[in-house]
Amino acid sequence: MLAALVDLAKLAMPPEVQVVDGQPIAASTDLLCVGYTGTPTEPAVEAAQYLTQLAPTPDREQYDVACLAAILRGNADAREVREAVFGRVGAVRSALARDPTLGDLVMAARLSVLDLTQQQTPKGALAEIRFAIHIDAYAR
Repeated sequence: MLAALVDLAKLAMPPEVQVVDGQPIAASTDLLCVGYTGTPTEPAVEAAQYLTQLAPTPDREQYDVACLAAILRGNADAREVREAVFGRVGAVRSALARDPTLGDLVMAARLSVLDLTQQQTPKGALAEIRFAIHIDAYAR
């Protein structure tokens, strides 16, 4: 499922965006991470399993996949960078709307929460959005 989300993000992003599965190895000024919050010690996925219809083992699962979109642009104002990073997250949202089952891999995938941080750094304006993709699926 994580691989399907990475593939979806790669298709949704313009070529200048580095899409990463998990924590990035190298710094990038235009980045989208799937399965990473921006802090290495935080969980990449938080999940819960449920019994449904008196099943003897958990068969339903819901989980949130942590994601991070970040843009750093030298000599750019905060508004320009903020709008660009929201554009990245909007592209992921649109891609999920077009394929909410990730090719029938899950019952539903959707953007669920996000938060924005922004700052001026010595290298320019930085905007980061930490967001979660909520998955509703049956255990396989």
